[in-house]
Formats: sequence, structure tokens, C-alpha cells
Amino acid sequence: MPYKALLFIAALCFPISGFTQNNTPAQPKLIVGIVVDQMRYDFLYRYQSKYVPCGFKRLLSEGFSCENTKYNFTPTYTAPGHAAIYTGTTPSVNGIIGNDWWDPEWGEHRYVTTDKRYKTVGSPTERVGQHSPTVMLSTTITDELRLSNNFKSKVVGVCLKDRASILPAGHIPNACYWFDDATGNWITSTYYPDSMGLPAWVQDFNARRLPEQYLSKPWATDSTLRYDESFAGWDKYNKGKYGNFPGNMPYNMPELRNAQGFGVLRFTPIGNTLTLDFALESIDKMGLGLDDAPDFLCLSFSSTDYCAHQFGIHGEEMEDVYLQLDRDIARMMDYLDKKFGKNNVLVFLTADHGGAETPVHMQDLRIPAGVFEESKLEANLENLLAAQLGMPGDFIHEVGNQQIWLNWEALNDLDMNPDEVAHIAIDYLRAQKGVYDAFTRDELTSFPLEFPFAAETRRGIHPRRSGDIMFQLDPAWHADDKAFKLGGTTHGSPYAYDTHVPLIWHGWKVPHGRSYAPISITDIAPTLSAMLRIAQPNGTTGQVIEPLIIGY
Repeated sequence: MPYKALLFIAALCFPISGFTQNNTPAQPKLIVGIVVDQMRYDFLYRYQSKYVPCGFKRLLSEGFSCENTKYNFTPTYTAPGHAAIYTGTTPSVNGIIGNDWWDPEWGEHRYVTTDKRYKTVGSPTERVGQHSPTVMLSTTITDELRLSNNFKSKVVGVCLKDRASILPAGHIPNACYWFDDATGNWITSTYYPDSMGLPAWVQDFNARRLPEQYLSKPWATDSTLRYDESFAGWDKYNKGKYGNFPGNMPYNMPELRNAQGFGVLRFTPIGNTLTLDFALESIDKMGLGLDDAPDFLCLSFSSTDYCAHQFGIHGEEMEDVYLQLDRDIARMMDYLDKKFGKNNVLVFLTADHGGAETPVHMQDLRIPAGVFEESKLEANLENLLAAQLGMPGDFIHEVGNQQIWLNWEALNDLDMNPDEVAHIAIDYLRAQKGVYDAFTRDELTSFPLEFPFAAETRRGIHPRRSGDIMFQLDPAWHADDKAFKLGGTTHGSPYAYDTHVPLIWHGWKVPHGRSYAPISITDIAPTLSAMLRIAQPNGTTGQVIEPLIIGY
């Protein structure tokens, strides 16, 4: 066959443009991973009658919704959730067992991303930027994307919360930014490249002082809408102790800002709007999506979480936060359409965990619920162990996340079997109201699969980091008695209200449809790997969601 004919056939079979024959690029120009903090699955539909056509409704009507997506581990907190989404594995492998914990390796309590080897960039407050992702023991899909093409892809993390920006963006991103309450600035850490000083575009964005502008107006409901989904008389349940919001809607935001600082915006729709403002600026100023290598924006909205913690899930505050977020999602989709075109961007939206009902409200309805006073447990157990062992001592390092870290150095000085010591605490726990069961970490490994949530609990522990004793509470009980005993809500359990979350895919090569097949949160990262035809994160335990890659 003549040489020119061979070239012609090769051109037909292997288009050098990087596009398929239907003009869809072989890889998306941009991937936008959206995590909505504490978004239960039902919030997709609870306020749907008031959602605008181009926000959540558009994602559902044009995209592919995995309606039965759940977390396959416990505890269900922000840091473990974000890590699982992007690593494709659970805390048992990636090591992110909570937002904070007693760290046997450090010999002290640690916050998940704290790393004092690095300095703050963008704020005079030293500790707010002393962070890195090095606590995470496995790679992320964002790491693997950068490694797949000799670092041609750009990766950026954006969130009000440091941990929800840092963990998704992985170990080798181009940039990570989070919000500083003291200054109202977006900041970063010297861990990240080219961050000895904030880039000029970030300085320019901060100089616009958008937080001051947004906080200059009251937070009120939309007078054109009826907030039918909000419960009448909810004011008695909207006083969580996570923030300080005296009174009820409308809230005097200028007054609150003057008294408490810029951090009050976290609890309002303003926080999500500001986050999107900065994220879109990062796309523009960092040139994301402008070359052949796909870029990745890790975008997390945190105000939904802060709002739920403070006000609970049935108040006008929560409804308004979701209605405003819906409009922000529509604004983002319109921006992406105009800048890149509908076939060029892959978007997925999910949540880092769900959220519980407010226990005192449930009790008023005569539904079993309660709050376990975990804040008093360490003192109670210390007294019990001192009495049982016949001597006072510091027998417990810490109690938290429904785990107990025992002080084995102190206990080793006693001539006692470790299991006997542990079971003094376990017997006490099993006698407490609201406790379903308690067990040692070693006992957990021998539980049969049919033991409720045994597998989920095992996936949530790491051999070098997790506590020695775990306890599980009854449904509708939680353990945070300091902040949410009388109002608001929280999360962390293995129950459906904390584990069932939305998962919607939209855009590049995504078929329209919906599935009720069981999906685990750890399936997201390997599915992205399959879509992009790159290596899976190195600790992946999830599976590819096959309906999404038919025809790839």
C-alpha cells in the first residue's frame, strides 16, 4: 500500500486533534469536583419546587444521578469524607480517621492537616496556614492526574475550610486556598509551590473586600418565596452552640460581623457565594482548561455544614442556604458553558456526609433519640479505673469520635491483663443509655459480617492511629453534648441519615439517566480514573461505576 494511503488511514483512526469524531474531546478540558458539606441525599428534592431551572434541576435533568450512594465507613466527618472521595479508599487505608484525634505517633492531640513545618501565607495569624496534606497516606485522583501527563494538568483546591481544600487537592497540586476569619482573606501555606507570597491575582481578589460588602446587609428570607418546607416553631431548636446567632431571621449581619468578625459568614449563604466567587476567579487567573491537558478544580461548599450545625435541618436558615446555593450552582454552570462549552467540562457533585435530626425535636415528637455526654466520659472512666485498679492515675490519653485511646505506658506499670482493663471501660459503656455496643479494636476484627456496621466500623479505623476502644450509639443519638445538646445538629454515625448522599455526574461524555444500584463513596475516584484512562489512586478499594463509562 502506498505510504500516503497509510498516512490517510492513520489519520482517520487516530485523530491528531485529540477529539473524537463527534467533536467531544478525548479528555475534558476541566474537571470540577463539587462537595457540598453535610448535604443529605433528600436535599436534592426537599426544596426542588423552588430550585431554579439551571442549578440542581439541570444537573438532574441532563446528568446521571447515582441515587443510592452511601458512605461505606464510619465516622462520617468532613476530613474522612473528602479524603475518601478523592483517594477512592477508606480511613483504614488513607489514614484520615477524623477531623482530629489523639495521635500515637505524635504523642498528643492533632488536627488532621496541621503541619508546623510550614508557614501561613496571606495572614499574620501564624497557625491558620500551618497545614499540609502529608497526614494522608495514599494518593488522590488529583495526584494521579498530575502524574499521568508529566504535571501538565493543573490542580487547585478551594474551600472555606482548610481540610476540605487540602485533602481533595492531594499531595502535589498547583495551589490550595482557604478562608481566614481574622482578615477576611483567602490564604495558603508555604507547602504549596510559588507561595512565598500570595499570587498577585489572589491579592487583588482579597483587596476587593467582598466579605465586607456581603456582610453589610441583613440575612433575610426571600420575600417572593414561601418557605413551606421549614417547620413552624423551629426557633426553639435552632440554637446550636457552634456559632453565636442571637435572635431569629432576619439577622443583622453588620452587627454580627462587628462583634464576631468575618467568620460569621461561614454560617450563611454568603460563605458559599464568596467561595464560588474565588473559585471562578481561580479558573480565570490560573488559566484552567485552556490547553490539551485536563485541569481539576476541587471545590467544596462549607456553609451548608456550618448552617446545619447551628440551626438544624428544618429551619428557614437551612432552606435559604440551599436555595441560594442552587442559584450559585446555576451561576457556575452558566460560567462553564460560556467559557468552555457544554461538552468540554466534567462535573460531579456529592457530599462529605449527611446530617442527623435534632435530638430534642425528635424527643418532643416522642421518637427515640438522645445525646450521649461524651465530654464527661474521660473523667468518669478515669474515676472508675482508679477505683477498680486501686490507685489514681492518668489511664486515658483521650476520648473522642466515639473512641478511647488508653495510656498503655501507665497501664503497663500495673500487673494486669490489658483486656481486663479495657473491659472495665466497655462494661461501663454498655450500661449507659444510648450505647448500642462497645468493643476493643481487636474484638472488632473478629465480628461476623452480619454484626450491624461491623464492616463500616473496620473500614474507619487505622492500626497506627485509631483508639483502643470503640462504642456505637443507637439510631438518632449523637455524642457531641457540648455543641448540640439543645439545638442544631451534627453527624458522624453509620446510619443512613449520615451516610446517604447525592452523587450526580454532568457534562463531558456523561449519559443522561439515574441508577438506584448501590454505590460506595469510594467508587468516585476509580470511576474518574476509568473516564480519564489514568492510574487509580494507589490505595483504591472502590469500584468503577460501569453505567457511566459505557461507550468510552
